[in-house]
Amino acid sequence: MNQPLSSFAFNIERQASSLAASLVLPQPNSSELCMRLSRFPFEGTETILDIHTSGPRVFVTVTRFLNSLRRQLSTLSPDVIIPSTQIPVEISISECKSSDPIIREILTSEIYDIECDLSEKIDDSHFFLFFTDSQRCISVGISNPYEKLNEQWIRLINRSYGTELVPPRRKLRKHLNIQ
Repeated sequence: MNQPLSSFAFNIERQASSLAASLVLPQPNSSELCMRLSRFPFEGTETILDIHTSGPRVFVTVTRFLNSLRRQLSTLSPDVIIPSTQIPVEISISECKSSDPIIREILTSEIYDIECDLSEKIDDSHFFLFFTDSQRCISVGISNPYEKLNEQWIRLINRSYGTELVPPRRKLRKHLNIQ
């Protein structure tokens, strides 16, 4: 990726990754896979979807940002790291079927040929993909794929919404401060 590392897109991805669930990377040459799809829409919930395999089993982990990370970042300088206590996240994990549409998409498409096309604008929707099959890896991003009509990105993103629903949501209780 030939974007400046100080751009908003890279800043939001860096911040989100520091707050998200740990990424489970496979051992080299193990034939296991790992994928992280990070979605930072201009409006809506910022979400990170992680998929990894362990033998024949496939696991999906979803990190949802419960407060807008974008809103927080737009008020700070790019080099400030937001403490994890300021952005509540919900992390859910579950096993999923190996026939899940997103699994079929990443295994049957030319995932290593996916286009990188990021902008530096704060008010664009940004998406990032990291994928490895334990032998090769790719790390790419795109801004506004629906406006660019990038079919490969659109298919991947659309399938991620269904897979995101596999792990059960965590029930969060707000603590009441009674005085």
